[in-house]
Amino acid sequence: MTRTRHLLSLAVLAGAYLGAAKIGIELPAAQGVVTPVWAPTGIAIAALFLGGARLWPAVTVGAFLANATSGADIPVAAVIAVGNTLEAVVGSVLLRRAGLRPALDRVRDVLTLILIACVLSPLVAATNGVTTLWIAADVSGSDYDSRWLLWWVGDAIGALIVVPLVLVWSTRPDRSLDRRRIVEGVLVLALLVALSSLVFLGGYWRYPHLLFPVLILATLRFGQVGAVTGSFAVTALAVAGAAEGSTPIAGRSTTEIVQILEGLLGAVAIALLVLGAVLAERATAERRAAQALESLNEAQALAHVGSWNWEIQVDRVTWSAELYRMYGLDPNSIEVTYDSFIERVHPDDRELVRQHVERAYADGDPFTFEHRIVHPDGTVRWAHARGRVVTDDSGAPVRMVGTGQDITERKELDELRDSILSTVSHELRTPLTAILGFSLTLHERGERLDERLRTEIGGHLSNQARKLDRLLSDLLDLDRLRLGHMPPNFSETDLGRLVRQVVADFDSDHPIEIRVEPVIAEVDGPKIERVVENLIANAVKHTPPGTEIEVWVEPSDGGALIGVDDRGAGVAAEDREAIFEAFIRGAETGSSGTGIGLALVAQFAALHGGRAWVEDRPDGGASFRVFLPLRQI
Repeated sequence: MTRTRHLLSLAVLAGAYLGAAKIGIELPAAQGVVTPVWAPTGIAIAALFLGGARLWPAVTVGAFLANATSGADIPVAAVIAVGNTLEAVVGSVLLRRAGLRPALDRVRDVLTLILIACVLSPLVAATNGVTTLWIAADVSGSDYDSRWLLWWVGDAIGALIVVPLVLVWSTRPDRSLDRRRIVEGVLVLALLVALSSLVFLGGYWRYPHLLFPVLILATLRFGQVGAVTGSFAVTALAVAGAAEGSTPIAGRSTTEIVQILEGLLGAVAIALLVLGAVLAERATAERRAAQALESLNEAQALAHVGSWNWEIQVDRVTWSAELYRMYGLDPNSIEVTYDSFIERVHPDDRELVRQHVERAYADGDPFTFEHRIVHPDGTVRWAHARGRVVTDDSGAPVRMVGTGQDITERKELDELRDSILSTVSHELRTPLTAILGFSLTLHERGERLDERLRTEIGGHLSNQARKLDRLLSDLLDLDRLRLGHMPPNFSETDLGRLVRQVVADFDSDHPIEIRVEPVIAEVDGPKIERVVENLIANAVKHTPPGTEIEVWVEPSDGGALIGVDDRGAGVAAEDREAIFEAFIRGAETGSSGTGIGLALVAQFAALHGGRAWVEDRPDGGASFRVFLPLRQI
């Protein structure tokens, strides 16, 4: 805080203290400088709490001037000012150390404020002030108790009404209100002021209960803002009415009437503050619960896990939002019962579900099992259910709670894994069996075999070994691609020459026709060799022995096109994308294979910024094509 701003704050606080003090001292209810209406206590405690204890000189100056200009001797005014300053310093420091929150949004804050600002702090000023007046002979010994109580009550009510008003409004609650709410607040305050004027200034003082519903409404609608603003407005008008004599109570002086009204309104103010704090705590709890529920829903959505609760006696089932989605429904779109849940279970699994639930109900043991569910559109999904029984004090089941998790992907992966293991083991066993058989033949009868037969067996061994090597290489390359461990190494390559060399090295009983044009492209040569090898191997595998295969290369739209055409059964339209995925084979090929070769073709093409696809040949068969850009960016 700059020096200028600090001095300005001191001046404003001293002026506010002096003005409020003069109002209280000049009321008819005052007895000299002792008055039952002392708002400066609230102003000082709130200011020092918010602005710091270094504002205390403003309190001292304001208190001194107020007392010195109201008939007190200079020494007496000075000593009283010291007591008023200590009152504010003690109150603000203790409130800070107690961890008071200005919003008063906790019941503990309200009780702390009442104890420190309204009970303990006024003890300092009342004791100091009345004792000073007694020493100065301004108060007789017989009046000491009554004057002390009058002083304490005035300071306590001032703190109770003013401190909450200043603290709550210092948090700028108006910033969270829209225009409609502001208009509503102004209307409620206007109604409260009108009724208070009617009761305390208009002669209807016998009907103060008319104010209570409006005060409660203000608190319910606006929380602590409504409570502190309403309490201040009603108390101010009540004191004004008592001072003007508009609230006559038979046989009572103005001072006594003010004290009676302050006692009544003080109790109401405390009740409203507690109500406002309770409402704030409930709103905070609801907000935290909503945040926790949102976090839970997000976690359940990520894990595809939903929770459920079944109240057995009333047959009411509560599902979390994710569980609704798991069953193909919008959250809270239907009311769920046990029977309606069973209807969404796959017909073949309903008896299994019933058995687990009934056994848990009878034994009280937790359960876990897997079952299928059916979406409204007929889609079948797999779910993993867990649950446990909740019993009452007598041990009787009252609820079941648990979770459901969508495990469809896991089931599909399990099926794929089993299929892969079966396929790969078969594909490995075939060449291994041949190699083992031929090796045993050579080992046991090699010397008795003629040269032609030994050469033929050697050729078979070589073919089967190459087949096995290709399969293992494909599996290893697929895993390296998955892990990102196969970066391409591009160099300018004559694709026509590369394809001719691959065909020349490929051992097959199928005649292979080559039609290539010289196309220079930046490619990873070994990977493109694997592309051509796998395409030729795929054509050999899916066409009858002796059927011609055509391999061709030609330029195409700023790139190169490599094609392998066969005269087999072709590829069904619904399989043309899937066959380029790992371990996926055409549904109607009728031949064996791992489903790895074409996946590598597609992934190697993608590494070059190209793509792979398959088309029908006009005269039957399939045409597998790979497009590669001529230059790499």
